[in-house]
Amino acid sequence: MTIRRGVTVLKPTTTRAVALATLALLWIGHTTTAVAQEPANVGKGQQYFDKVCAKCHETGVGPVLKGRDLPEATYIIIARLGRNAMPAFRITDIDDDTLVAVARYLAGTPKNPDQGATP
Repeated sequence: MTIRRGVTVLKPTTTRAVALATLALLWIGHTTTAVAQEPANVGKGQQYFDKVCAKCHETGVGPVLKGRDLPEATYIIIARLGRNAMPAFRITDIDDDTLVAVARYLAGTPKNPDQGATP
């Protein structure tokens, strides 16, 4: 952290750490209500995936995400921060509840033995 003329400026590594911590807390908060919301979120997550994500992840542009046997948090963090050619999706692109629903849907898809573990 750097202080310049009374303004605190976070270094990029600090900003990334804060973002990851925030996403982790967001994910933990949503898992506590998973039982009550499970039926609605699974449908909502699958609908969003089919409408938006599948345009790349089901056509060979991006990696296949279904059946990867990855935790929900992995999908959330990569969607928010981006990775390689995957753009970061802001809260204005996909709200937190929908993102958690998509992550829950993908994490719950049956494991595909042909897929590796790297998203």
